[in-house]
Amino acid sequence: MISNDLPQGKTPHIFSPWSLGVFLSWTVTSFLCHHFAKMFLGTSAEEEATQDVDDFSAIQAWRGATRATVLTFVQMALCFLLVNVESPDSGWSVGVARACHVIATWFTNFSMACMFASCTFAIKLMEPITSAAVQYLVLGTPLSPIAIISLPIIVGGAITFSGNPFTQSSLSLGIAAAFASNLVLAFRNVALKVSAINQEKKSITFRPMSQTFVACVVVCIIGAGTTLALGLIPDNALYASRLCVLSGVLHVLYSYVSTGIVLLHLSVVSHAVSNILKRVLVVLLLYGAGNRSASPLSFVGLIICTLGLLLYAWTKRDEHRGKEQNDANYLLVTQHLKTGARLFFLATAIICGGISLGILSSSSTSIQLHHSAFFQSETLPHTSGIGPKFERTFTNLSHELPVTEDLLPDLGGYLAEDAQDIQEFLQEDLLTNPNMSSYLSSKLRTRDELVKESQRLHFDIIGKALQQYKYAMLLDIAVFENKGDSCITVGETYFLARIKLQVIYYCSAFSCDKTTLAKAAIRALQYSPDELVILVHGGGNVVGYPSLDKDRFTIIEFFKNFQIFVFPQSILIRDLEGPHLKNCAKMYCCNENLTFVMRDHLSYSLAKKHFQGGATKFLLAPDTAFQIGSVPRFMSPVFDILWIRRTDKEKVGYHDIPAPPPGIRLHVTDWPLWVSPSSPNKLEKAHYICTNGFFFLQRGRVLITDRLHGHILATLLDMPNVIIDNNAHKLSSYHRSWTAALENTLMTDDPAKALDLAIELLTKYNSTLSPRVPFLHIDEFMLKDNTFAQPDMSYV
Repeated sequence: MISNDLPQGKTPHIFSPWSLGVFLSWTVTSFLCHHFAKMFLGTSAEEEATQDVDDFSAIQAWRGATRATVLTFVQMALCFLLVNVESPDSGWSVGVARACHVIATWFTNFSMACMFASCTFAIKLMEPITSAAVQYLVLGTPLSPIAIISLPIIVGGAITFSGNPFTQSSLSLGIAAAFASNLVLAFRNVALKVSAINQEKKSITFRPMSQTFVACVVVCIIGAGTTLALGLIPDNALYASRLCVLSGVLHVLYSYVSTGIVLLHLSVVSHAVSNILKRVLVVLLLYGAGNRSASPLSFVGLIICTLGLLLYAWTKRDEHRGKEQNDANYLLVTQHLKTGARLFFLATAIICGGISLGILSSSSTSIQLHHSAFFQSETLPHTSGIGPKFERTFTNLSHELPVTEDLLPDLGGYLAEDAQDIQEFLQEDLLTNPNMSSYLSSKLRTRDELVKESQRLHFDIIGKALQQYKYAMLLDIAVFENKGDSCITVGETYFLARIKLQVIYYCSAFSCDKTTLAKAAIRALQYSPDELVILVHGGGNVVGYPSLDKDRFTIIEFFKNFQIFVFPQSILIRDLEGPHLKNCAKMYCCNENLTFVMRDHLSYSLAKKHFQGGATKFLLAPDTAFQIGSVPRFMSPVFDILWIRRTDKEKVGYHDIPAPPPGIRLHVTDWPLWVSPSSPNKLEKAHYICTNGFFFLQRGRVLITDRLHGHILATLLDMPNVIIDNNAHKLSSYHRSWTAALENTLMTDDPAKALDLAIELLTKYNSTLSPRVPFLHIDEFMLKDNTFAQPDMSYV
C-alpha cells in the first residue's frame, strides 16, 4: 500500500503494524459507519418482502428519504462539531465541494434505505472511474484508452453484483441513488481540483472538546435515560437514535482516517489501489452482516468490477510517479506523524474491531438456530420451562426449535411392549419410506403424546426435505372463516419460524392471481434455486376443488425452475371419469421439482394411483395445524355438547338432530358463521380466525363434528369429541392414520348415533371437564323455564 518510489526508511513498510493498522482502521470504520447506518435506515425492500404489498410504494420511498435526511444531518453535524478543516482557499469552489459532499452522503444513505448496503457499496466501487469521466468532460483531463475500456467492465460487474434493476422498483431506485452519489462526488472532486486544494494545502484536525460540548453530551445522555425510565419515549426510538449517533461518530472517524491519515500515508496510486481493496472488503463485510443472499454470478460480477478498477488504477502509476518522488512536503508530513496520533488510530482500529466482534457475537446470539440444527440435537441445550405437557404454545418458546429429546415418546407404560419396534421406527428414513410415518401416532392415547409425535414427524419429514433452503415463498395461504383452514396457515407459519426458514413473500388464496404471481416470480429470480423454495398451503382440496388446483397449476408454471413443496393435503375425488382428474394427473404426476405431502394414507394411496409414473415426490405427514401445539382451555363452557354441522359442499347430508336427555344443553351450528375480528393484514387475520376457532369450540364440554379440523382443534384442546365421517372418508382416513388410539375420540358414520356417543364421553369425563357456566337455565325475562329439552339452533 506504500509507494515503492519513496526513499527507503521514510515511510513504514507495507506490511508493518502501522500500515496494517491504518488500513484496518480505514476499512473497519467505513464498514461500521455504514452498517449502523443501514440498521438505522432499515430496508424498505426487505420490509416489502414480508408484507402483502405489490411493489415498492411512494410511502416507502418517502420513509427512506426521511430516514436518510435525518442520518445525513447527524453525520454532517457531528463532522462540523468534531472536525476542523483549515484551507487557504475559501472561495466558491470550496463551498461547492462541501455542498456536493453533503448531497452525495444523502444519496448514499438513501440508496441503502432502498436496497442492501452491500449493493450500494458495489455501485460505489465505480466512483473513481465516474470522477475521471466527469473531469474529462468538464476539465478536459485526458482519459487513457485502458481507462475507457475499464469503464464498461466496472459498471457491468457492479450491477451484476447488485442485481437486475428492472426486476424491482426499490432496487432500481437504490442503484440510481448510488449512481447519483458517485456523480455528485465526481463534481466535488472537480471543484477541489479547480480550487487546487490538495493534501499540502489543508489541515484536518479534531476540534478541542470544550466544556460546553461535554456538558451538552452529558445532559443529552441523562435526559434520554430519564425519559426512557419514565416511559416517555419508546425503546425503539432510543435504539434508532443510538444507531444514528453511532453511525455519525464512525462517519467522523472514517472521514478523518481517510483524509487526514491515509492520503498523507499513501502514494496516489497506492491510495487508489488500497481504496479499491478497502471498498471490496467493506462490500463483503456488509454482505456478511446483512440478510442478503447472492448467487455465484453476483460474486463473479464483484470480481469483474474489482479487476476493472485495478486496471484503471494501473493507468495512473506513470502519471503520479514523478510527482510523488519529488514531493518534499509529502515526505516531511509522513516523517513527522506524531507517535500520539499513531497510537490513537491503532487504538481506534482495535476498538472498532472489538465493536465489530461485539456486533457479530450479539447477532449470533439473537439470530436463532438454522433449521438444520434440529437434526444435530445433541449440540443443543435443553430449554428450561418445558413442562411434562410440552406447554410451548403461545409462550416465549413458540418460535423456538424444540430439542429432539423433548419430542420423543415415553417408552414406559403402555408403550413398553412395543419399545423395540418404536426404537427402530425412530431410526426410519421416512423420506424414502413414507408409509411408515404413522406407525407410532396410531398407538398414542393422549393429546400431549400425539402433539409431540406430530411435530416430530413434521421436523423429521418436512424439515429434512427443506433443510437445504434459506428462503421461502409461502403461496395460497388460507384466510377464511373456515377456522380449520386458517389454523393450517398458523401451523405453517409456526413451523417455518421454528426451522428458521425465512419467508420473503406470501400471498393469500384470493390474492395469488396471475399478476401477483408474475411479480413474485420476478422477485424469485434474485435468488438461487438452491436457496429458495416455493411452498404451497396445505389443506383438503386436491382434485375436489378445481379452482384451487388451477391456482397450483399456475404456481407450477410460474416457478418451474424452483422446487415446489405442497404442505400436507388430502385428495377428494368427486368424479373418477371427469376431465379435471385427468388434468390433475397430467400436472401432478411428472414434475421432478414438485413434492406433495399427503395428509392421510388414503390420500397417499390415491396420489400413487392417479399421479404415478412420473418424477413427482409424495410424502406422508400429519396436518400442520398440530404445530400450534397443546392449547389450554381459557373459558368456561356454556353448552354440554357442541355440534358442528357442515353447511358447505362437504356436508354429510343429515337434517334431523335428536333431542338430548333432560338437562343436557345441545347446540348445533357451523363455525364459518362465528365471525372473527377484522385485520388489515392477511396473516394477522389468519391468527385471529384460528384463535376464534378455539374460542368457538370451548363453548362446549364435548364436541360432535363432521369437520376434520373440528376434530383436530378439539384434540389440541384435549376436548372429548365424536367424529361423523363423510362419503369421501376424509375424517375417518385421517383418524385411522394418526389419531385412532386417542381415548377421548369416538367415530361413527351415523349422525343418529353421534349424540349417544357424545353423552357417553360426557359421562366418562364429567369429573375432569370444566363445568358449564351456572344459572344458564334462568330466563331473565321470566317467559319460559329453560329445560334445554330441544337442541339450541337459534344462534351461532
